Amino acid sequence: MRSRYITAIDIGTSKVAAIVGEKTAAGIKIVGYSEVPSDGVVRGEIIKSQKTANAVSTALQNVMEQLQSIPEAQNYRFKKVYVNISGQNIRCVSGTVHRVRQDPDSSISREEIDSMLQEMYGMKVDSNEKVLYVAPQCYNVDEHMGETDPEDMDGKEIDGEYKVFIGRATAVGHCESTFVDKLNLNISNLILTPIASGAALLSEDERELGSVLVDIGAGTTDVLIYHDNILRYAAVIPFGGDSVTEDISQTCGISRKNAEQLKIQKGTCISEFAKDTVITIKESGVTVKGIQSKQLSSAIEARVCEILATVRHIIEISGFKNKLRSRAVITGGSTNLSLIQLLAKNILGMDVRIGFPDSTVITGNSADSVFRPQASTAVGLIVEGFRNGDSSDDDDSYDTADMPETDSTPGELFPGTKETVSTDTATDRDKRRKYKKEKGPLTFFKDLFDTTNYEANDEDEA
Repeated sequence: MRSRYITAIDIGTSKVAAIVGEKTAAGIKIVGYSEVPSDGVVRGEIIKSQKTANAVSTALQNVMEQLQSIPEAQNYRFKKVYVNISGQNIRCVSGTVHRVRQDPDSSISREEIDSMLQEMYGMKVDSNEKVLYVAPQCYNVDEHMGETDPEDMDGKEIDGEYKVFIGRATAVGHCESTFVDKLNLNISNLILTPIASGAALLSEDERELGSVLVDIGAGTTDVLIYHDNILRYAAVIPFGGDSVTEDISQTCGISRKNAEQLKIQKGTCISEFAKDTVITIKESGVTVKGIQSKQLSSAIEARVCEILATVRHIIEISGFKNKLRSRAVITGGSTNLSLIQLLAKNILGMDVRIGFPDSTVITGNSADSVFRPQASTAVGLIVEGFRNGDSSDDDDSYDTADMPETDSTPGELFPGTKETVSTDTATDRDKRRKYKKEKGPLTFFKDLFDTTNYEANDEDEA
């Protein structure tokens, strides 16, 4: 008997997320979601598999507790999971396969096309690398060039053109060690992080007209380019939101913890708009530091500009700069930074929207906490899982009693510390939709500077 549920794990630099999706008549419903702080992951790559396994186990236990409130899901157990894979060393290359057909009088079959694809997965790479994903670009059949689907065509020869995504073999090995060896979980599929995010965020029009997806994570920034409904290019920038935090820490002379709080609560991506105030940092009610708002925002602006300028360079070298007729979609936790949408529009030279899973991808009665940019990859893993037509077997049960012991008890992040998972209420989602509607098409950078005024208080507190 096939289950209607799928489980996925989003491995990130700052967080690990466990998610369970259900296939319903109305669409995909997210019935369980939990985030816990990540441990053992550096720039999107697992380097300490046991610490990562502990975080995954805690997140799964939290989701299991959520499922107990759903009668139909109470007997569901984890055995197979979809997992994202990222890291700063992923690269994209072009590849081709040429075939002289043995039976030119017959039409090209799906088996022939799949065989060519599998040949690309077996292409020769360095001993320390592995082919992670192959994206067909087009096929040339005799004199017919640029076909996207050659099935049932007639021809003597066929050439396939592909984009091949290659990563470090050790990254795959560490992922398998975490889930298979330490958690006794089978990996249904390893999915590139930007592909998962794209599945959750990009509309059909955006894929067809040409768009770029920018997922600004904590350790890396993933870039994905679609055109004519085909994945054309992908790249990984080896820095993200954590680099912004580090710059604030160095520039303002404060701890990373305080820098992270200031970034989230008081920072803006455009220092010109920062209030002319002093932000006081207090510990135990005592002021220990005063930070100029403009100093804080200047540090944020410099690093975010560097990230977005690198994205612009990637678009240029991809060869699709002049073919993107849609927009850029930016997602990830860093999109919560004030004015990042405006800054991105100015630097990338194209319309920009903030991407987060919505009711066009998952049902509106899904868990509230997934309607945020931070949950894009996790939701996309579920979407990709159902798109592949897969689901876990009911008989392949994975009871929480089988989970390895961790440094924390179920529902806790650390001994004695209860987990707090941020959630969006219906009111929050209404506010977000209202914000998106009110902002609409952005004015040009110069016009906004000329016409917008801000009032500043003498002092602000962090």
